[in-house]
Amino acid sequence: MTTCEYNDCVKQFSDDLYRFALRYTGDGDTSRDAVQDAFVTLWEQHDELKFKGVKGYLIRVLYRILVSIHRHEMVCRNARDNLMPKQENYEQHHTFELHDAMQKALKQLPEIQRQLLLLKDLEGYDYGEMAAITGINEQQVGVYLFRARKRMRELLTAENLKPVP
Repeated sequence: MTTCEYNDCVKQFSDDLYRFALRYTGDGDTSRDAVQDAFVTLWEQHDELKFKGVKGYLIRVLYRILVSIHRHEMVCRNARDNLMPKQENYEQHHTFELHDAMQKALKQLPEIQRQLLLLKDLEGYDYGEMAAITGINEQQVGVYLFRARKRMRELLTAENLKPVP
């Protein structure tokens, strides 16, 4: 293929190749780059090719370039997804952090408040059952629970964690 024939190929086929690439990628810049790379490949092989079957050759080269671009993007996307923390991992980390902060805060409560808070929130006892277990009256159970929750909220806020309402 001569230089003149190569220039004719660029004039004749560049628009068709660009439209093909644009449908494949959906991105104008990537499509232009891919078409340009196809013509560079054609130029590198122009001595060995004939003008007659060059359009098919260009489409095959362009298709391979587009597949290569797509594979590269998939590899980059997978790498980025693996490097970035997933929402589940963040939530799991946040849950462990909250659990540790709650354990630390529970240890700072007076014994009766800690017991009542655990009986109510973890075991699900009502005020009457907690009063019977601890030996204090129901009103005092309510007062101790209120104070325990208020102190837990303060301690968790000091740790920059939002307490569960």
